[in-house]
Amino acid sequence: MPQDSSAAVLFIHGNRHNITRFEEHYRLFNSLGISCFTFDYPGYGRSKGAPSETALYSSARAAHSYMRTSLGIQPRNIAIYGCSLGGAVAVELASNITAGCLITESTFTNSREIAKHLYPLLPIRHFLPTRFINDHLIANITIPKLMIHGDKDERVPVHMAHTLYEKAAHPKRLQIIANADHINCIAVGGPNLHNSVCDFILEHCGAR
Repeated sequence: MPQDSSAAVLFIHGNRHNITRFEEHYRLFNSLGISCFTFDYPGYGRSKGAPSETALYSSARAAHSYMRTSLGIQPRNIAIYGCSLGGAVAVELASNITAGCLITESTFTNSREIAKHLYPLLPIRHFLPTRFINDHLIANITIPKLMIHGDKDERVPVHMAHTLYEKAAHPKRLQIIANADHINCIAVGGPNLHNSVCDFILEHCGAR
């Protein structure tokens, strides 16, 4: 597969894990010759502080800034890749900064709809503020977007991926992975998905 060290991934993990959970993703990027930078949210892993929606967004912006100013990576060479909740953080980040492309994996539409899905017998969605409005923000993101989702995802149902795709601005691409559950698309998707991710990142974030 082609390799290009100018491309770099800003990887943003999900809610139930920290950076140690996603070794399959890191190995994939490494095998492609693509640099990867990741971080833990406040209160996750060894990071101090307390998590909140604002703290998550601020952490992602700080990571993006570090890649630009301290590592010297041009914004156009950065691929923002978010898994699950990390996809929501990635969408918010991409709506406010410059990057080469956006990739989401197993990402939900908004906090109220995911609460309704996860807790159907509880009316908690009625008391939630409208947060993580991915289905709203993605409509205004003009960089290329790749949305990856498993068709057996029980935590974030695949119909949410279709909704995000429908609402997303062009250019966009949706890749549904057969038999994949939540955030295991890279493992289940195999070489076909690996090649798609590689081609997408290098097409939009490679040397220019």
